Amino acid sequence: MSKTVGLLLILFSVIPFFDVAAEEGDWQLRKNENGIKVYTRQKEDAKIYMYKVVTQISVKPETVYRQVVDFNENLKHMELVDSLRFLDHQKDKRYTNYMHFNMPWPVKNREMVMEMLVTKDQDSIYLESNDVPDYLSKNSDIVLIEDFQEKWIIKKGASPDESQIIVTGWVDPGGSIPMWVVNLFSAQTPFRFISGILQEVKKDL
Repeated sequence: MSKTVGLLLILFSVIPFFDVAAEEGDWQLRKNENGIKVYTRQKEDAKIYMYKVVTQISVKPETVYRQVVDFNENLKHMELVDSLRFLDHQKDKRYTNYMHFNMPWPVKNREMVMEMLVTKDQDSIYLESNDVPDYLSKNSDIVLIEDFQEKWIIKKGASPDESQIIVTGWVDPGGSIPMWVVNLFSAQTPFRFISGILQEVKKDL
């Protein structure tokens, strides 16, 4: 066993593993806590797991959206991200950010440029984020994340003051981290981030 894998296994040992296992179509329920359900399934063209998060909150979709795009406030909820730089923000249209990931030694740090596109209609807000690998020159000391996608649907719930949230996506950190190790995080990482988003929204209720 390599030092990298061994260290990651030690780190993972303090993280709660999947506490439920149920199915919804091709998706398998991996975590169900505090009103947040996290499902995973294997991506069709790769070994990596995709995630789907389903939850709701008693605020309007616009309120949830405003928190999602408050990138500075959300930084503390982003797993391993230690710095964020705004590259191009066009309010309510497009947000392009640089993100740096501080990985545990001896794993190389990661970096990524992410572009989020915003679409709205009468009842829903749609966010689609993708990596923009050509934005950065490759650096031998840092691994460039080149396979990331995340989609948010924030729509009106049973009442105008309720939001239903569905988030799907995946991220492949690249480099030499074994895919089975990456997949251990496929439920916990989005759960922590979206839990953080909801916590920030509830502060203002």
